[in-house]
Amino acid sequence: MRCPRRFVQSALIVFVFATSLHAERTTTRETLLKGIAESRQFSTAAGPSQYDGSTIETFDPVAGPALKLYGLKGVTVQEWTAAAGKVKATLFEMENSGAAFGFYSLQRSRGGEPTPTVIGADSFRRGTQLYFWQSNYAVRVDGPAEPQSELAILLSRNILGRSQKPPVASYLPATDIVAGTERYLVDASGIPSAAGVDSGQLGFDFSAEAATADYRINGVPAHLLLVLYPTQHIAKKYTDALPGGSPAFRKRAGPLFALVYGTRDEASAAAILDGVNHEFRVTWDEEKPGLGLGPILITVATFVGIVLAFTLIIGLGFGGFRILMKSRDPGGSFARSGAAEVIQLKLIQEVTGGKGNEEKRRDGV
Repeated sequence: MRCPRRFVQSALIVFVFATSLHAERTTTRETLLKGIAESRQFSTAAGPSQYDGSTIETFDPVAGPALKLYGLKGVTVQEWTAAAGKVKATLFEMENSGAAFGFYSLQRSRGGEPTPTVIGADSFRRGTQLYFWQSNYAVRVDGPAEPQSELAILLSRNILGRSQKPPVASYLPATDIVAGTERYLVDASGIPSAAGVDSGQLGFDFSAEAATADYRINGVPAHLLLVLYPTQHIAKKYTDALPGGSPAFRKRAGPLFALVYGTRDEASAAAILDGVNHEFRVTWDEEKPGLGLGPILITVATFVGIVLAFTLIIGLGFGGFRILMKSRDPGGSFARSGAAEVIQLKLIQEVTGGKGNEEKRRDGV
């Protein structure tokens, strides 16, 4: 009985582990709202408002197109009441953390000050609004400062998952960067006109993505446009076709193309471009399949059924083979009684024979 017991234990371990993985990587907007309600620090009198890609313009006609461009899953708006005042939380759930960072960086580029304590992966306050980015969420909280911060912190504690910037944003040099100026771009419309390049020639139709940031070197301001292409060959094709421009303000490193603009100081441009480097990395971006309770039980039941069917086929095959051999060769080894029996140790029977027994028989015992 040890094998079945171990099998059941292994199945339970796999089930618990898979369920924990599913719970760890999934944070729905409903779960976030439930967590706030259970904290008892905030209460609400009305239900939340829900928006998706087809209705987002009715919520915000300005931000709606940008949300759909970066990859929107849905928006939930809920008002809360606390002892210190009323606040409103807007949960922007995006397809992944890179999309959430893209929308967050767009809002950050329009002005704001960093919060005294970082909330989530990054946060800033603009007027009566507090924004923070974490995992695949960009969150906005409107209201007085005290309940605003409390609600944002509660939401941040309940958001699970890693907060990863898009690959191109991770290549922005960190030295001398102006904090909070990073911006992630997914199409040509976001390229600043001050960069002095035709955005239509940068290759966004071939899955290029870009990031911009502001720098200040020895008091000299400058801007960096960084474009990441799928391969270095595609990068060479598009960057070599770009007209004009001084080589002192441009650099290509593998699939990366960097352009410094907003300054004529070649030393400042060189300091920024020296930080632009590329190392090949292998990443896995495919979405993992869902591991709900139903699919797990079906998988376990299917595995058990396959094992049972396999043992049944083996048993029927062995028995059928013996019957077939008996019918074709009645005098063969399979037909003789005891000739092809399974070897048995018979450990519980009394030991007979041997040297001691022979001596006893000679003595007449």
